Amino acid sequence: MSPRILLLAPLLALSQAAGAQTQATDAPITAADLRPHIDILASDEFEGRQPATPGESLTTGYLVRELAARGVEPAGEGGGWLQAVAIAERGVGRHETQWVSNGRRIGVPDEALVLTGRDPRARIGNAPVIFAGHGAVMPERGIDQLAGADFRGAVALVMYEGPAVEGFPSFEQRIRTLAEAGAVAVIGVTPPDLPFAQVRRAATRGAVALDRGPLPAAYGALSWDGAMALFEGAGRDLTAMLDEQPGSSFRSVALPVRASIDVMTEIRRFTTNNVVGRIRGSDSGGESVLLLGHWDHIGICRPEGTPDRICNGAVDNASGMATLIEAAGRLAAGQRPQRDILILATTAEEIGLLGAEHFARNPVVPANSIVAAVNVDTAAIHPAGMPVAMIGGSEGMRAVVARVATGLGRRLDGDQEADLLVERQDGWALVRNNIPAMMAGGSFSDMRLLAAFLNGAYHGPDDEATPSLELGGAAEDANLLVALARAFADRNGYSPAAR
Repeated sequence: MSPRILLLAPLLALSQAAGAQTQATDAPITAADLRPHIDILASDEFEGRQPATPGESLTTGYLVRELAARGVEPAGEGGGWLQAVAIAERGVGRHETQWVSNGRRIGVPDEALVLTGRDPRARIGNAPVIFAGHGAVMPERGIDQLAGADFRGAVALVMYEGPAVEGFPSFEQRIRTLAEAGAVAVIGVTPPDLPFAQVRRAATRGAVALDRGPLPAAYGALSWDGAMALFEGAGRDLTAMLDEQPGSSFRSVALPVRASIDVMTEIRRFTTNNVVGRIRGSDSGGESVLLLGHWDHIGICRPEGTPDRICNGAVDNASGMATLIEAAGRLAAGQRPQRDILILATTAEEIGLLGAEHFARNPVVPANSIVAAVNVDTAAIHPAGMPVAMIGGSEGMRAVVARVATGLGRRLDGDQEADLLVERQDGWALVRNNIPAMMAGGSFSDMRLLAAFLNGAYHGPDDEATPSLELGGAAEDANLLVALARAFADRNGYSPAAR
């Protein structure tokens, strides 16, 4: 269960002098330090840093060289710097289906379904059909809606949307749970108030996800009208079945239906990489602080013949990478921290936080040994002197940010508007996998300034390393990141119990 995002805690007592002393141990990071990294990473040569392109090789190579030159050691797979992330991009499948009850075909039009295959071709013949309610298994709450049925080789029908209950598994999680139980297909019944045309339009855009199991041979969605026709053809009433076994009491019911499904799906599989480094701490306790940001952008984003085809991603997120490189350098060169500090440059943030998600599921250290993670993204849109806003984080983490920021002479943002962005950044992938994470800095303290970027240069060719790029606030936030890393790495100043 993902930790709940908490409100700003009361400030812990700490003198301004103590915060200033933390800052004084490290040479300050300036705009002139950040600028060369942004110029290189956001240059046309890097082609917008899209994963699995020549731009990726240039980007990860640059990050490795710069981190190594600053004394950071590799912490990726096999003693190297990289952590491979396998990704699958699937289009909507072309399908044919047949539903039969008591020897009679049920009229469920193909247009009432959207289906995707795990592999390029999925053929399912004469499979039993089971209605599994929401398809939820939550042992901690005594819920097992799969009980009472054998899903091996079956087509499972579930309600697409779950109840508004904290911690209720997503549709994707329920698909995987049913696949583990042996289901060969999982189909979600959409609610009557969700126009199925919207579902179909969304499906035509395809889906990008980590290429990992388990998945059923086919999965997708069925319109409410299509589901009503299917259940009526089987002599069942869908609404009545839900009412008869409400909520957690529901147990799966086998329908007198056999299904045959044939799905053809266009699939592109590729491998991209996170970059992972480590600064060794002086303590042997095995705990780590994680600093992260995403290196990827969206690459060549305009048609051939367009004057400017490259989305360079100077602000998003070459600025974050510059911050991460320089902060790592100060931490490696300065007083040795107690806890280890991990440096993570993630891939595939722009297509669903996938690099961070893969790391969270496959961390290079035990997940519960990461006491705090601080994400850096979109760091170059605000001038110096902006208040420090926080996104996410526990009460204890926010208290650390508050005392460190005030110790550096910075004001705190008090309106908490920035938390609206909590699910749009890599830290969210960590939080939903129970690794405590947050963002802190000036970029998100003025929502009008941020909106101007999001409604302007964001994800377009104009996000370039121009001479006018604002780096005053980015330099302040880079120094804040160094101070936060030291505060979280200090066993006396921060305990995991304060999460």
